[in-house]
Amino acid sequence: MGMSIHHEQPARVLNDLIATCHDAEEGYAKAAKGVHDQTVSDRLAGISGERERFAAELSELVAKLGEQPASDAHYGGILHRGWVDLETRIRPKDQHDLLSDCVRGDEGTLKHYNHVSQVALPEEASRVVEKQRTQIQADLEYLNSLLHHKHAAQHA
Repeated sequence: MGMSIHHEQPARVLNDLIATCHDAEEGYAKAAKGVHDQTVSDRLAGISGERERFAAELSELVAKLGEQPASDAHYGGILHRGWVDLETRIRPKDQHDLLSDCVRGDEGTLKHYNHVSQVALPEEASRVVEKQRTQIQADLEYLNSLLHHKHAAQHA
Protein backbone atom coordinates (compact mmCIF):
# COMPACT_ATOMS: atom_id res chain seq x y z
CA MET A 1 0.00 0.00 0.00
CA GLY A 2 2.79 2.40 0.99
CA MET A 3 4.59 2.49 -2.36
CA SER A 4 3.31 5.43 -4.34
CA ILE A 5 4.16 5.26 -8.00
CA HIS A 6 5.22 8.63 -9.32
CA HIS A 7 4.38 9.29 -12.93
CA GLU A 8 7.42 11.19 -14.04
CA GLN A 9 9.20 11.05 -17.39
CA PRO A 10 11.35 7.93 -17.25
CA ALA A 11 14.07 9.57 -19.37
CA ARG A 12 14.17 12.59 -17.08
CA VAL A 13 14.59 10.62 -13.87
CA LEU A 14 17.15 8.31 -15.50
CA ASN A 15 19.10 11.37 -16.67
CA ASP A 16 19.08 12.62 -13.09
CA LEU A 17 20.68 9.33 -12.05
CA ILE A 18 23.26 9.62 -14.83
CA ALA A 19 24.32 13.03 -13.52
CA THR A 20 24.27 11.63 -9.99
CA CYS A 21 26.59 8.78 -11.01
CA HIS A 22 28.98 11.22 -12.68
CA ASP A 23 29.02 13.30 -9.47
CA ALA A 24 29.97 10.19 -7.51
CA GLU A 25 32.49 9.05 -10.11
CA GLU A 26 34.37 12.35 -9.80
CA GLY A 27 34.08 12.41 -6.01
CA TYR A 28 35.44 8.88 -5.59
CA ALA A 29 38.26 9.51 -8.06
CA LYS A 30 39.37 12.55 -6.03
CA ALA A 31 39.09 10.69 -2.74
CA ALA A 32 41.10 7.77 -4.17
CA LYS A 33 43.95 10.18 -4.92
CA GLY A 34 43.71 11.67 -1.44
CA VAL A 35 43.99 8.53 0.71
CA HIS A 36 47.37 6.95 1.37
CA ASP A 37 46.21 3.44 2.18
CA GLN A 38 46.67 1.61 -1.13
CA THR A 39 43.91 -0.93 -0.50
CA VAL A 40 41.37 1.77 0.29
CA SER A 41 42.57 3.92 -2.59
CA ASP A 42 42.15 1.01 -5.03
CA ARG A 43 38.68 0.32 -3.70
CA LEU A 44 37.61 3.97 -4.05
CA ALA A 45 39.00 4.05 -7.59
CA GLY A 46 37.05 0.85 -8.24
CA ILE A 47 33.82 2.43 -7.00
CA SER A 48 34.53 5.44 -9.22
CA GLY A 49 34.80 3.12 -12.23
CA GLU A 50 31.65 1.34 -11.16
CA ARG A 51 29.71 4.65 -11.07
CA GLU A 52 31.02 5.38 -14.57
CA ARG A 53 29.67 2.01 -15.73
CA PHE A 54 26.34 2.74 -14.04
CA ALA A 55 26.10 6.01 -15.97
CA ALA A 56 26.84 4.16 -19.22
CA GLU A 57 24.16 1.53 -18.52
CA LEU A 58 21.63 4.24 -17.72
CA SER A 59 22.59 6.17 -20.86
CA GLU A 60 21.74 3.12 -22.96
CA LEU A 61 18.33 2.94 -21.32
CA VAL A 62 17.64 6.62 -22.02
CA ALA A 63 18.70 6.16 -25.64
CA LYS A 64 16.31 3.19 -25.91
CA LEU A 65 13.52 5.52 -24.75
CA GLY A 66 14.43 7.71 -27.73
CA GLU A 67 15.79 10.52 -25.55
CA GLN A 68 19.15 12.25 -25.27
CA PRO A 69 21.21 10.90 -22.32
CA ALA A 70 22.70 13.43 -19.89
CA SER A 71 26.41 13.72 -20.53
CA ASP A 72 27.56 15.44 -17.41
CA ALA A 73 27.50 15.78 -13.68
CA HIS A 74 25.08 18.05 -11.85
CA TYR A 75 25.94 21.68 -11.53
CA GLY A 76 25.43 22.75 -7.96
CA GLY A 77 22.80 20.02 -7.57
CA ILE A 78 21.61 18.97 -4.15
CA LEU A 79 23.79 15.91 -4.18
CA HIS A 80 26.78 17.81 -5.41
CA ARG A 81 27.17 19.51 -2.03
CA GLY A 82 28.72 16.45 -0.41
CA TRP A 83 31.16 16.07 -3.27
CA VAL A 84 31.86 19.81 -3.53
CA ASP A 85 32.72 19.74 0.14
CA LEU A 86 35.29 17.09 -0.71
CA GLU A 87 36.73 19.42 -3.33
CA THR A 88 37.09 22.43 -1.05
CA ARG A 89 38.66 20.57 1.85
CA ILE A 90 40.82 18.06 0.01
CA ARG A 91 44.12 19.32 1.47
CA PRO A 92 45.18 18.52 4.09
CA LYS A 93 42.69 15.85 4.82
CA ASP A 94 42.96 12.49 6.47
CA GLN A 95 41.48 9.24 5.27
CA HIS A 96 38.67 9.36 7.82
CA ASP A 97 37.47 12.74 6.53
CA LEU A 98 37.74 11.66 2.89
CA LEU A 99 35.74 8.53 3.59
CA SER A 100 33.15 10.56 5.51
CA ASP A 101 32.76 12.81 2.47
CA CYS A 102 32.29 9.76 0.22
CA VAL A 103 29.65 8.40 2.57
CA ARG A 104 27.83 11.74 2.59
CA GLY A 105 28.05 12.02 -1.16
CA ASP A 106 26.79 8.51 -1.81
CA GLU A 107 24.02 8.81 0.77
CA GLY A 108 22.87 11.57 -1.57
CA THR A 109 23.22 9.20 -4.51
CA LEU A 110 21.08 6.66 -2.69
CA LYS A 111 18.33 9.24 -2.05
CA HIS A 112 18.11 9.81 -5.81
CA TYR A 113 17.93 6.06 -6.42
CA ASN A 114 15.29 5.57 -3.74
CA HIS A 115 13.18 8.25 -5.39
CA VAL A 116 13.59 6.76 -8.86
CA SER A 117 12.73 3.28 -7.60
CA GLN A 118 9.22 4.64 -6.94
CA VAL A 119 8.79 5.97 -10.47
CA ALA A 120 6.91 3.93 -13.07
CA LEU A 121 9.75 2.79 -15.34
CA PRO A 122 9.98 0.27 -18.18
CA GLU A 123 10.76 -3.15 -16.71
CA GLU A 124 14.34 -3.32 -17.96
CA ALA A 125 15.09 0.15 -16.60
CA SER A 126 13.64 -0.64 -13.25
CA ARG A 127 15.74 -3.85 -13.06
CA VAL A 128 18.94 -1.93 -13.83
CA VAL A 129 18.13 0.83 -11.32
CA GLU A 130 17.41 -1.73 -8.61
CA LYS A 131 20.65 -3.63 -9.28
CA GLN A 132 22.67 -0.41 -9.12
CA ARG A 133 20.89 0.73 -5.99
CA THR A 134 21.76 -2.55 -4.25
CA GLN A 135 25.42 -2.11 -5.19
CA ILE A 136 25.49 1.48 -3.91
CA GLN A 137 24.07 0.28 -0.59
CA ALA A 138 26.81 -2.36 -0.43
CA ASP A 139 29.50 0.26 -1.17
CA LEU A 140 28.11 2.47 1.58
CA GLU A 141 28.17 -0.41 4.05
CA TYR A 142 31.78 -1.09 3.12
CA LEU A 143 32.76 2.57 3.62
CA ASN A 144 30.89 2.79 6.91
CA SER A 145 32.59 -0.36 8.18
CA LEU A 146 35.99 1.11 7.22
CA LEU A 147 35.15 4.34 9.00
CA HIS A 148 34.08 2.62 12.18
CA HIS A 149 36.92 0.15 12.07
CA LYS A 150 39.54 2.88 11.52
CA HIS A 151 37.90 5.05 14.09
CA ALA A 152 38.03 2.28 16.68
CA ALA A 153 41.68 1.61 15.86
CA GLN A 154 42.62 5.26 16.39
CA HIS A 155 41.05 5.31 19.84
CA ALA A 156 42.27 1.91 21.03
